[in-house]
Amino acid sequence: FFIFVTILAKYYTLMSKRLLFTLLILLSYSYINAQYYRSYQEVGIMAGPVFFQGDYGERGDTENFIKNNGYTIGGFYYLSFIENYRNLRENFKIRLEASFMKSELEHYGKYVAPEKTSVMAQQLRAMSGSTQTASIGFQIEFYPFKLDDYTRADFSPYISFGGHFGSYVSEVNSSLGPLGTPLTTPDKYLDGFKNDSGTVGSLTGSIGARYKLSPYHALVADIRTQYYFSDWVDGLNPNKSIYKENKANDYSFALTFGYVYYFN
Repeated sequence: FFIFVTILAKYYTLMSKRLLFTLLILLSYSYINAQYYRSYQEVGIMAGPVFFQGDYGERGDTENFIKNNGYTIGGFYYLSFIENYRNLRENFKIRLEASFMKSELEHYGKYVAPEKTSVMAQQLRAMSGSTQTASIGFQIEFYPFKLDDYTRADFSPYISFGGHFGSYVSEVNSSLGPLGTPLTTPDKYLDGFKNDSGTVGSLTGSIGARYKLSPYHALVADIRTQYYFSDWVDGLNPNKSIYKENKANDYSFALTFGYVYYFN
């Protein structure tokens, strides 16, 4: 896990020294606490497709949901507690993580259908963009049935909730030329686009499951929703008081698969 964090920090400038320092503090705190309780620790890595939902395309359109996609990869550290007697705390895992996400974005839906020949339709079809984030955070995983440890079930479903903090970079372009003029930019986005970077917090929720291959090895699958506390992560943010359809901040769905190693 430390190797993954080091590589991410070296090759991706968004993972600032402050974020890396915070992650290392959290890991150290968990390790120290683990020494005072009966516990076991795990490390893992997961990757998979991500479907980003922002201000590109028509809300609720299936093509828009499927095609505005990218990938995500993350490294994880888990801490679980073991009691001498049956205790609810055994049904929880604490997960610290560092992750990277990138998604390519375009407008899809009825407003950019090939038969649409209006200036706005042409401008929308010409727009494209991308967003990428690097973040650290935590999740609390709850296993309603038997917890996936050394002595219990091979298959263990879970639900989890948590939070992340990180950085993002967004880019917005047009094949018609530089954005920001009525010739290239739909009215909706004249004052509602940025090629920018910044920091952003988010909330996460997941449904997943583990399958134990052996006492020290497991596979994991996870479906995650991530809601950002900003509407600028994709580089677009039309005026909400004028464009009522712009109701929510940016968010994403990810389907990831990974591997977990139990190292004590």
